[in-house]
Amino acid sequence: MVFLSNPQVWHLPGTWSEQPIDGPYLGMTSSQLSWVTASILVTLLIAFSVYILQTSNSKRKRSS
Repeated sequence: MVFLSNPQVWHLPGTWSEQPIDGPYLGMTSSQLSWVTASILVTLLIAFSVYILQTSNSKRKRSS
């Protein structure tokens, strides 16, 4: 399906190059992308930590 796309994907700038994707391709600069990535990872880390704490607390209550 990639080779049937219109315009062909190998004609688009930055799709098959060695250069990092930045700016107009994603709509964000590198710093904005790193902030978004960090906020997503921190949110997932907090949610996972809360889940672990709740499961460990429920195991303690059952064993007591």
